[in-house]
Amino acid sequence: MSYPQPKVSIIIVHWKDISCLKDCLTSLNKILYDNYDIIIVNNGSNSLNGVCETTKEKTRIIQNPSNIGFTGGNNLGIKEALKNQADYVLLLNDDTVVSPDFLNILVNYGENHPDAGMLGPKVYYFDEPKKISFAGAELNKTSGFIYTPHSDEIDNNTIDEIPVESDYVTGCALLVKKSLIEKIGLLDERFFLYWEDIDWGLRSKKANFNNMIIPASKIWHKISTSSGGPNSPLKLYHKTRGHLLLADLHLPETKYKIMLKFMRDIAWLLFKSSDPDRIKKARAYFAAIKDYYLRKTDRGPLWLWENKES
Repeated sequence: MSYPQPKVSIIIVHWKDISCLKDCLTSLNKILYDNYDIIIVNNGSNSLNGVCETTKEKTRIIQNPSNIGFTGGNNLGIKEALKNQADYVLLLNDDTVVSPDFLNILVNYGENHPDAGMLGPKVYYFDEPKKISFAGAELNKTSGFIYTPHSDEIDNNTIDEIPVESDYVTGCALLVKKSLIEKIGLLDERFFLYWEDIDWGLRSKKANFNNMIIPASKIWHKISTSSGGPNSPLKLYHKTRGHLLLADLHLPETKYKIMLKFMRDIAWLLFKSSDPDRIKKARAYFAAIKDYYLRKTDRGPLWLWENKES
């Protein structure tokens, strides 16, 4: 006897890079899963007319007049998905490309494991298709920092494909059950960019759900294209501010260690680094720490976004 597939709403928050979004939608058009729709939250970007040709029958667009952040955009999409009776919600970055069977594998595991609330694929670097970006993570409760086993390793079919528990599932491809969202709520919008997935994962564990990485499910990620690269001032600002907020919420005793690490990073940038952006990066650290203490939760200083609005 066959059972109907659960409905999955795929939420893509888009900001700037149309070419990445097109590649993502082209890959979604080839997936083997049938019962899904796509909600694109256009975060203050240009018109998407013609962009969704490959998936237009399954796609609807929510247009925001301004950039309300990764969390704000995803929360809009989640509300729309639940209103339309989604059984699962998949948060998917617009700079990802997916394998055809990735969603079948995740949903099948979720359906057979009631205690699995969040599920994610093994994530590879798009530019190095065998190099692992994310395959699970552990938050060190003593230091407050994240350990990600197998990250940056080359996967030559020697790494176990057995599903593993993780403290969180990366928000670049995060499948979550409706029942879990109803229990723990939406993403915390105090995290404008970064750390929101870790906070959500920790809240999931506190609610006695498991966060699972299913390595047989695979995607490829064009890392940090929208924020200016893996170590841009914009990313440093939000990573720093968000990390301190996460410590407040989950591991307050680690905050002094985290702050000490940031001070060492700033000293390195100012006195030893040859990075041409070192002053701007140090300034991003200082701004993040100041804004954390001011309890700011917005997009951050305008100078971080220079040359990123067009």
